[in-house]
Amino acid sequence: MLNVKDVLSLEFYKKSPFHGSIDGLRYRIEKKEEDDVTSLLCTTWPEPFSFDATDDSLKEYYTSSFDEAGLEDIVDYINKKIS
Repeated sequence: MLNVKDVLSLEFYKKSPFHGSIDGLRYRIEKKEEDDVTSLLCTTWPEPFSFDATDDSLKEYYTSSFDEAGLEDIVDYINKKIS
């Protein structure tokens, strides 16, 4: 089970995406800015390949707010995908 502390703080996402994996699922969390709205974008895909080496048809996307609640929401989303 993934915890919020496992995916770093919001300050990290202001500068760089975060990549991780758990139970056969890879994920990438990053800041997304579109139409003056800042959000968190989570991309998930099956192992074993990296983000760039995985076909886009295997990737799933989930967006949440760029705040602590949004980070918790993304962690819940990932946990539901692995359960």
